[in-house]
Amino acid sequence: MTSKRILQLNQALEQAAFDENWNEIRRVDAQISDLLRAIREQGLYENLHHELDQLRRSHARVAKMCREQHDLLRIKLQQYQQNREGLQAYEMFSASDEENE
Repeated sequence: MTSKRILQLNQALEQAAFDENWNEIRRVDAQISDLLRAIREQGLYENLHHELDQLRRSHARVAKMCREQHDLLRIKLQQYQQNREGLQAYEMFSASDEENE
């Protein structure tokens, strides 16, 4: 059952990443963490080495994708903030020009 569960979680993680479903990625990641803890407690790591290696590779790919998306969002937010500040300065400048006329 554990081997099947690892494969299910691996597929769920890959699908959530493909869908860019960040909440589902977080939910599946928590389930993976719980499963890994149980595997460690039961001493089953050696028996599941192949499945766990596949899961580790998938998890690394998804984590990389999440970091890249995070960085992209951070850059967009910085650009938005800079544009917003520029627009505010322009509005203030325009308002003072109108007052002087």
